Amino acid sequence: MAYEKLIFDRKGEVTTITLNRPSAHNALDKELSAELNAAVREVRADRDCRILVIRGAGDTFCAGDDVKEFNDWTPEDPYWQIELYQETVNLIEDLTPVTIAAVDGVCTGGGLELTLVCDFVIATNRTRWGMPEIDWDITPGWGGISRISRFAGRRKAKEWNMIGALFDTETAERYNLVNKICAPEDLDKEVAALSEVMLAKNPIALRRTKFALNKSADMTVHQALSLERPIDPYPPAKAGIADFQSKVGRDKRRNLSRGFWQA
Repeated sequence: MAYEKLIFDRKGEVTTITLNRPSAHNALDKELSAELNAAVREVRADRDCRILVIRGAGDTFCAGDDVKEFNDWTPEDPYWQIELYQETVNLIEDLTPVTIAAVDGVCTGGGLELTLVCDFVIATNRTRWGMPEIDWDITPGWGGISRISRFAGRRKAKEWNMIGALFDTETAERYNLVNKICAPEDLDKEVAALSEVMLAKNPIALRRTKFALNKSADMTVHQALSLERPIDPYPPAKAGIADFQSKVGRDKRRNLSRGFWQA
């Protein structure tokens, strides 16, 4: 598919989707929202893709909805747009590939909601975060209320949504919205390092682990434990254990993983 408002770049097992409206802080208008949905579906159909990176063009990630466009919406548009947004983030959350949000600059509203469904979030120290919808007399539509409280807790979710203030990346990290903070010039390097670690893992084990982690969050502990039980002989595990015992796999994987992000 040819995209006009995003860049779809596939290199080997890593695909990058870049929101490409830098002059509008990569705000999501109808066209970009539809293209993002289509691009995510393209990734879902690609069985060779193991990593998906989502980022924004220029010095910003995504400022959320294109508010200027609201003046041209029909009475039916809010329903259909929110349905599309929710479908898109649900697709991202359930993707088989490991998803990484590479965040720089503005990350507000729908931009922040996008990061909530990614497996990892790497953000620069100059990023500004927030849920400003309250000052537009609207409410978040695709996770700013329902998902954000599961990361930061009800108290902080109320503060961010009901006041609408912006906050810095250190605050975002403190409340579980960010895995790693870096300087803007180091963002690409950090994304590449994490991708290298993920690609060194067994893809089946990684897929099963991600599935169990995502689904168990909405279960009781006893229900979630059922997801940790082996459901088949799982032959890849034999090869992995053999590699570990021979130090071949251990030297390759553990040297990449040991101490990662600990400094």
